Amino acid sequence: MKTFIIAAVCFCMGTLYVNAQDKVTEPSTGKQFDSKVVVSYDGTNYALQLTGVTVRKKLVFKVYGMAHYMQEPTTMSMENAFQTILTDGKSKQIIMDFARDVDPQKIQGAYRDGFKENASEEDLKKLQPMIDQFVGFFAKDVKENDQFILRWLPGGTIVAIVQGEQKPAVKGELFARTLWSIWFGEESIVDREDLVSRIVK
Repeated sequence: MKTFIIAAVCFCMGTLYVNAQDKVTEPSTGKQFDSKVVVSYDGTNYALQLTGVTVRKKLVFKVYGMAHYMQEPTTMSMENAFQTILTDGKSKQIIMDFARDVDPQKIQGAYRDGFKENASEEDLKKLQPMIDQFVGFFAKDVKENDQFILRWLPGGTIVAIVQGEQKPAVKGELFARTLWSIWFGEESIVDREDLVSRIVK
């Protein structure tokens, strides 16, 4: 009996150790993220792996810790990593875990600014109805430890889960690429190199 109990305790300790190893910490905010996730949409499961973590800062203030995931990532150059992430095909996911309270007007304004920075004037006009729909998802006050999850699924399908509530899909490859460019484009609002650090050779 004692042997069984000891074995069970050791097994549990081993399980806890493995689970701990599966978490990756964003050092600036202390936010922890799983190294692998499985997401489901429309009857299909997608296994995603962490490509990197970073922090979003506004001036000196830490706004959120961020993790990015991709389906079947391979080791590649920095340039190829950004190009691959901004191309439709493989499923991707962003998690933002907030380190402070933020009012919805600031969230909405930040998204609108991000789209303007990463789209031509012509494309912005095409995207405006989708941008308005998307920005409308962020209408509640954000509290510390709230999460936003964004998924880019094949076919340019964007699914947002805002503070635990899944929103209607926004579909459009141009929209998806422009949204992801807020973090992965040349005018990234974060250190985009951190977001691919686990897959860059």
